Amino acid sequence: MSSCKPVSTPLVPGEHLQPATPKELVRFEELGVNFRRAVGCINYLSTETRPNLSYAISMLSQFLEKPGILCWKSFLHVIKYLKGMQNTGLVYWRGSQEGLKEYGDADSGNCRETRRSLSGYLALINGNLVLWKTKKQLSVSISTTEAEYKAVCNLVSELLWLWQWGKECGLFTTSEPIPIHEDNQSFINSILGNSNTNNKRMKHVDIQLHFVKEAVESSSILLVYTPTQAMLANFLTKSVNQVTLRTSLSFLGVLVLDLRGDVENCNSNDDNTINNQDD
Repeated sequence: MSSCKPVSTPLVPGEHLQPATPKELVRFEELGVNFRRAVGCINYLSTETRPNLSYAISMLSQFLEKPGILCWKSFLHVIKYLKGMQNTGLVYWRGSQEGLKEYGDADSGNCRETRRSLSGYLALINGNLVLWKTKKQLSVSISTTEAEYKAVCNLVSELLWLWQWGKECGLFTTSEPIPIHEDNQSFINSILGNSNTNNKRMKHVDIQLHFVKEAVESSSILLVYTPTQAMLANFLTKSVNQVTLRTSLSFLGVLVLDLRGDVENCNSNDDNTINNQDD
């Protein structure tokens, strides 16, 4: 793959992987490839240094038992993407006092086979990315709002732990609510009590609802509506286009590391991009 042509996204935007047919399984076996081992080789990158691989690895990992030709082609697509990103890395900046903030998203019914939704969230401390995750939910959600409940419930659990850890390390000096950015207005309204949603239909997610609601009422967290186009966690739940991906990664500190000057210029440009979105 050293001579392959780089691509601009980890997976083809809009593409959904599917279980292999018996014929495809036979064709894949003829390749003599250990798919589980291949995916495992780049899994470390997705969890430690490359948030942009999180969604792709999550999708490929669902087919470790019975991969087909399509899965293998998608894996090779990831490798081509990595080749084009080999000079990038996760940059951490000093001086910012923004505190802790998080972005959460859910893609309702993402899995074509089980219709389980996908949760994605990330956390920044003083403007630096410290946590990101893509995870398939354990049960089917009957609405987008329900999928958001499950995603944010998991997010808040990790958030409160991270907040306590940060306080013990002296990273946080105030007790202001931690902002969680969400692009689902119905979800925010239901938590704040401004929704006409019939809660009887949501009994099976009552625990998640009250857990998040309690965190809001105790001023531990603050739900902030963020338009979808400015939602930085979008790339953790779906295969987005090149422009969306690059904008999010630049703001999160995944930058070209060839020259220090390039990194600083990129960071300045990213601030302008985000400010324009906020306007």
